[in-house]
Amino acid sequence: MQLLARRRALLERIYAISAMPAAGQRIRIHGDYHLGQTLRTRGDCGGDFILIDFEGEPVRSLAERRSKQSPLKDVAGMVRSFAYAAFAGLDEFLKTQGAFNADANYLKAWAAQWEKAATAEFLACYWETMAANSALLPPPAQAEVLLRELVLEKALYELVYELNHRPAWLHIPLNGILRL
Repeated sequence: MQLLARRRALLERIYAISAMPAAGQRIRIHGDYHLGQTLRTRGDCGGDFILIDFEGEPVRSLAERRSKQSPLKDVAGMVRSFAYAAFAGLDEFLKTQGAFNADANYLKAWAAQWEKAATAEFLACYWETMAANSALLPPPAQAEVLLRELVLEKALYELVYELNHRPAWLHIPLNGILRL
C-alpha cells in the first residue's frame, strides 16, 4: 500500500532516469554484479577478490547485455546486494530459531545498520579508487544522483523478479524502494 501511495513520486523518478544527460564513459559492465558473483581468495597478503559469471542478467537479451553502460550500474547492483545479504540472512535466522530467541524488530534494525555500513564502506572505497580514473564517471554530484537512480532501477527490477520467483523475499526490494 505504501508503494502505491507513492506511485506518482516513483513514476517521476523513473522518468527522470531516462531524461538524465549522458556523462562519463559507457563501458562493458558485468551486468549482474552482486556478492554472489564475488569470490574471496586466500593469499600471503590477505588474498584478493575474483569476479565470476560475466554473462549479465539472464532475462535481458544478448544485445542488452553486450551494450555499453555506465559502470555505476554494476555499483548499484552491489549496493542492492547488501540489502539481500542483511535481510535474507535475517529471514533465515528468524525462520530457524529467532522466533523464540530474539526480538525481530531489534534484529531488523541491526540488519538495516549493517546494510548501511557495508554500503557506505563499499562506496567510499569505490569513489576513492575511481578518483584515479575520473573520466569513467560523471562529475561527483552528478555521479551520486545517477547512482541513486540506478539503485532505484535495480530495486524495481528485483521487485518484478521476486514477484515471479521468490514471493517470500518480496519485502527486500519493497523496503529498498520505499527507503529510496
